[in-house]
Amino acid sequence: MRVILLSVIIILGLSAACGGNADEAEITVDSTATAQPDTAQIEEMQHTSPQDAITGAYGLIDDARSAVDQENERTRELEQMMGDN
Repeated sequence: MRVILLSVIIILGLSAACGGNADEAEITVDSTATAQPDTAQIEEMQHTSPQDAITGAYGLIDDARSAVDQENERTRELEQMMGDN
């Protein structure tokens, strides 16, 4: 009997602490906000040296420059096709 009474008191206490009845509470969950990174991602973030970050930034700059060059070449080809030299 004491176990049942203690269980009911604990459940009521937890229910009150969590905001009451679960049917009344509206909880929206954003899957991107609750996703936990895996251990490899955490270790990668913690062990990135400044030199690695700089090298990565230069790599991104080179990729962007390459994409811009490709787009400029396409624009030139389209202008030639349309006769707008």
